Amino acid sequence: MSPDQLPPKENSFERLPDIVTNKRSEEPEFIWCLVGNIIDEHYFGEHKEVKRGTKHFLPNTKVYCFPSLWGDGYEDVKVIGRHRKSKTYISIIMPSKYITNWRIQKVYSPYIRSTMQANYGWRNSDEDKNVILGMLEWLPDRTEIFKPKPDV
Repeated sequence: MSPDQLPPKENSFERLPDIVTNKRSEEPEFIWCLVGNIIDEHYFGEHKEVKRGTKHFLPNTKVYCFPSLWGDGYEDVKVIGRHRKSKTYISIIMPSKYITNWRIQKVYSPYIRSTMQANYGWRNSDEDKNVILGMLEWLPDRTEIFKPKPDV
């Protein structure tokens, strides 16, 4: 191939704004997400010791819940939340009975959005919104209710 048959060279700096603009336009502004809070107190172990929060989360920590990723009927759920000690976002699988105050939210956080999209999570679609609304009809019954033992 002779040099006059080669396509003209493009200046990569001229294309940069188009690449950046196109990439950003593909990302949704928000995603629909199933959100809940960690329960305050619950019984733990054989001796029914009262624990506050969970091993990884303080009570009332907001957790962003993934859709059902396996067929256990949402007994265990993959969540993203801030760790009780390091305060950084972590992603773990935990029993759904330790989550309360279930609700649907628009999530704008870039970290949560990208983590959800990279791991088969929720998207910005009417279908996902309707699935979450359907789940909210039965999920509150899953929460473990803490009933203090009467003092004798």
